[in-house]
Amino acid sequence: EGQKILPDGNLTISIGVSTYPQKASTDNELIKFADDACYRAKFLRKNRVESYFSVLEELQKDVKEPEREIIASIRTLIAVINAKDKYTYRHVERVVYYCNIIADRLVLDEKQKKDFIYAAYLHDIGKINISEDILMKVDQLTDEEWEVLKKHPQNAVEIIGNIEPLKDAVPIILQHHERFDGTGYPHQLKGDQIAFLARMLTVIDSFDAMTSIRPYQTKKSYAKAIAELKKCSGTQFDPQTVDIFAGTIESIVIAKFS
Repeated sequence: EGQKILPDGNLTISIGVSTYPQKASTDNELIKFADDACYRAKFLRKNRVESYFSVLEELQKDVKEPEREIIASIRTLIAVINAKDKYTYRHVERVVYYCNIIADRLVLDEKQKKDFIYAAYLHDIGKINISEDILMKVDQLTDEEWEVLKKHPQNAVEIIGNIEPLKDAVPIILQHHERFDGTGYPHQLKGDQIAFLARMLTVIDSFDAMTSIRPYQTKKSYAKAIAELKKCSGTQFDPQTVDIFAGTIESIVIAKFS
């Protein structure tokens, strides 16, 4: 009774699962991780069961024993950023999801895909050094505040730069706010001077920012965000990466969410 009034005429159920002690070490972590997995199930694919997964857990498998302490510190830093900026965590989750889709579309090898995903997960970690007042500001940033915010790619590299398995993710993170026309930051790189996966991350990062609720902007539809990417193709964005991402989103993601 009433089934016909539900979306697509069906009831959908999204479930998140975590386990103790394999994933979570406390009861609070168990609930949080299950909630994170449920969010992923609801937002990313819908009507499915998702098990809790952490990019950092994968990274810990790749590092040597001395570096595992650094990874634990990074986990703490990410928790602090999430507490300061409630938009960052969900943003990172979605960016990682889109990067996974694009990595498969590009048929990246295992090493390239890991570098891309690690960069996606850690690209905003440099915001740890930026005050909540700046991160959450609704009004336009002052010139001084903007200069502080622009330092977050370099801050990120300082945090992760000495971790051997992340060395190839460093250029992607450092360059993800460079612009194709050379007017980006921090080094005003232009065109092919910017690493290809950094150019791709720029497109993905911008697309999710446009399609998410933020304190300083109105949320765009997927179609309007794609149109904006195409409008800025050749100036802010690399035309090749825009074409790849837009084609993928239009054929895969928009179909799922329509």
